[in-house]
Amino acid sequence: MSRMPRSTRQPHATRGLAIVVVIWAVAISGLLSASLLVFAGRLSMQGTEAQDRIAARWAARSGIEATIAKMAEISTFPEPDDALLLYLQLETDGVASGDTKGGSWRIRHYADRMEWRGPMDEHSKININDEDLRPYINILFYPLAFGLYDSITDWLDEDDEPSALGVERDWYLSLDARYEPRNGPIRHIAEMELIAGLESEDIRGEDWNLNFQLDLSEDDGEQTLPYDEPDHVLDAGWSEYLTARTRGGGPTGSGLPRLWLKSATVNDLITRMDLPAEKAQDLISRAMDDNFKLTDLVAENQPADLIRQSRFSTQPASPDDDTITFTRDEVTWILQETGLKPQHRPTWGKININKAPSTLLYDVFQDEERIVDDILSMRASQAQGITSLMDLWYLPNMDEQLMSRLLTMFTTQSNVFTITSRGKSGGSQQEVEIIAVVDRSTIPIQILEYREN
Repeated sequence: MSRMPRSTRQPHATRGLAIVVVIWAVAISGLLSASLLVFAGRLSMQGTEAQDRIAARWAARSGIEATIAKMAEISTFPEPDDALLLYLQLETDGVASGDTKGGSWRIRHYADRMEWRGPMDEHSKININDEDLRPYINILFYPLAFGLYDSITDWLDEDDEPSALGVERDWYLSLDARYEPRNGPIRHIAEMELIAGLESEDIRGEDWNLNFQLDLSEDDGEQTLPYDEPDHVLDAGWSEYLTARTRGGGPTGSGLPRLWLKSATVNDLITRMDLPAEKAQDLISRAMDDNFKLTDLVAENQPADLIRQSRFSTQPASPDDDTITFTRDEVTWILQETGLKPQHRPTWGKININKAPSTLLYDVFQDEERIVDDILSMRASQAQGITSLMDLWYLPNMDEQLMSRLLTMFTTQSNVFTITSRGKSGGSQQEVEIIAVVDRSTIPIQILEYREN
């Protein structure tokens, strides 16, 4: 029996080792392949999420751009006899909501204890920087505001002398985390949290991110911060009624740039508003007086059919022969087309009487509910809204004293809006929120604030 050559014989141990090595190699290769597949899958998911987030972001941005474009259109081609046209246009599909190739957007805001389509009107609130409106803080937020009003005033004024119950620069510099007061106009409502005596909870309420939306975390009780009442109603604290972002002036009824009366000519007023020459000259002369306000024309020119009769005469009161009076339409056009400040130095904007929440009006006119009822009734009865401050003369029981009060508070036009646009991707339903504060008092429209959440 022949034997195999010695060199071709394979020991059993060697063959077993080879099998183990092969098995390990296969196992490692399988593990690497599986790891690569998992890694590739995760990268794919991350890529999809990134793509969806980008789609959601640009959908939200599309909502911002659609709103700005519609504002610019209405400002350039206005309807002076319709004070609500802008809001109706901003609430339509394609503006307040719409679709893009990869997602959709939705623009909403909370006001008057309910959700509304479109952007939030900053002129539906009281501008904290307006000296005529600031005293209403004591009415709105009593008793918390007692003593804080002086601190707010000291934060705004230019001097370093504290008011009776206020504090000034020395107090803020004595803090561990010291800082100085603004000594100028407040730039954002959140800045009020820096004022002595005010807390974040006072300013923000449940709206912790100040987006004027009822987020899930703001309607879940004590499950997450901030602590809130799960009542499906947004309590926004002081930010519900106060703002620092309103502007006077703005678009005109003709769509042309607003005339600055101190540099306008008689011919400018005649051409723009068809005023008689003597009235145009009188208006320019009065504009040179620093104490003159355009709303004085409203107070002085009560419509002829409403002039009260004297207690001692059955004849209506009549002005002196030398007194120049303006008609309702003339006063309306003067308010719409002219201003006492140049375009680059606007005044603070008043409250838009068409958009002020009923809760704000009732809180401001405490114990005078009749006034609020009359204003709300007039708003509801006129489909085009209150288009002129001269309309206020037709409120029941109106007199000169009440008219003077209303003129220091109200306007019929808004310039500054906060747009909260939520974009959603079509795939993974990711959401991106963009908040933009825009000012349409100039063309092109200015973006005053822009932030993404």
